[in-house]
Amino acid sequence: MEKTIKRIIPSSLIFHYIAKKFWVPFFFAMGVFAALVVLGDTFEKMKNLGNGVTTFGDVLSYSLVTFPNWLATIMPVACLLAAISVISEMVSNGEWTACVAGGFAPRQLFRPIIYCIMLVCALTMLMQEFVIPPLNIKANYIYYTRLKPRPNYNQYLETDVLIKIAPQQMLYAKAVDLAAGTMAQVSLDIYDNQWDIAEQTVANMMTWDKAQRKWIFIDGIHRVFSQEMETQEEPFTTRPAPVDIRPDQMSIGRVSEDLMSVRELTKRIRFHRRTGIASYSAETMRQVRLAAPFATLIMCLLGMPFAISTRRKSKILNIIASMVIAFTFWWLISMCTSVGQNGYLNPFLAGWGPVLIFGIVVFFEFKWLKL
Repeated sequence: MEKTIKRIIPSSLIFHYIAKKFWVPFFFAMGVFAALVVLGDTFEKMKNLGNGVTTFGDVLSYSLVTFPNWLATIMPVACLLAAISVISEMVSNGEWTACVAGGFAPRQLFRPIIYCIMLVCALTMLMQEFVIPPLNIKANYIYYTRLKPRPNYNQYLETDVLIKIAPQQMLYAKAVDLAAGTMAQVSLDIYDNQWDIAEQTVANMMTWDKAQRKWIFIDGIHRVFSQEMETQEEPFTTRPAPVDIRPDQMSIGRVSEDLMSVRELTKRIRFHRRTGIASYSAETMRQVRLAAPFATLIMCLLGMPFAISTRRKSKILNIIASMVIAFTFWWLISMCTSVGQNGYLNPFLAGWGPVLIFGIVVFFEFKWLKL
């Protein structure tokens, strides 16, 4: 009998049938969560309409450019809810029992759902790498020019920047525009092995010379400090700076690390390591980014067996279970991320620890349920 059913219902047909069922609750959950989040954010930003500058079009534009970021945030919950909904529906209408009786193992029935989740994770990672970062820049521009205007706002300009150029070189700049390759009102201090100041260069400008591939001081004074507390000063019009880091290799922006792509985080980590700055905060966020797809998959695998045990119970129970599992997992990830960013936990453990812990739980869960 088992072999007869297998011939009548090919495994490929079951695969495509279950995969198609996944997308309906997935897009429904995405639509509901996205509507709630975007509407809440839009109404919060509408309080700026009374400032005499902001228009409703500005609020709408801001909501549109931040929409992909919200989508990436809610996709894991939508995947979990869709996975549990598909399985619970198959259980309630007898399809699950029929498939198992026909010789299909539960893991075979889980497989199309897992593939769908992996596809969503891959698309989410592409969005976070290539779509969301430039949109975040545009969102900041709209926010600081239309919603909460700042005079002479330049999204590429950073003010009052202190950069550790090398282990014993500190550079202060009143204004830095790496896109243009310029720094204004700079002071470069070079220290000796005892951390006493040995040399200092103060200049009105420091610019990146693309032809010479080096930084150039413009209109300043170079000071050399001797052990006898004497100072030798030399004014100059132009002077090569002892800084060999290109503008595109520097990472000094105040953009929150949780909004940065893996490429941007890698750039910041390299800059920090090259200059001797602790990089555990950026490294932690990079590992969290890399572990995110696996975290989503583990979270869904944790909830999918639960849907089998609910049988004919209310779908509300599935929704509640999805939210409990998701927020428990997110709480652990957030806690480990915070601890890792503050340097109290190895960045790799902070990023991959929750995945490893819940992965072990999933392993024993499947073993206990004989799935």
